[in-house]
Amino acid sequence: MDIQHEKNQVLEMRNRERFTVNLVENVERFQESEIVLKTALGKLRICGSSLRLEDLSKESGAIFLIGKIDTLSFSDTKEKRGFFRNLLK
Repeated sequence: MDIQHEKNQVLEMRNRERFTVNLVENVERFQESEIVLKTALGKLRICGSSLRLEDLSKESGAIFLIGKIDTLSFSDTKEKRGFFRNLLK
């Protein structure tokens, strides 16, 4: 995955109905109203309605989806360790 960190992540949205993103490593959740992707730069959550994956390239990690897109949110993938989780380790 070091090679992907050297590339730029590109997100392209057209008319809040067509969305493309690259450097996707995994589709963690897929529903008609929410898609959660694990990317090389963190998690990407896409919310809307009638969301559909139209194309997925495992080689480039690019995903193309369509539907009504309401929100995009990003978060780091670093796992936070809580007090009880540290005790159970």
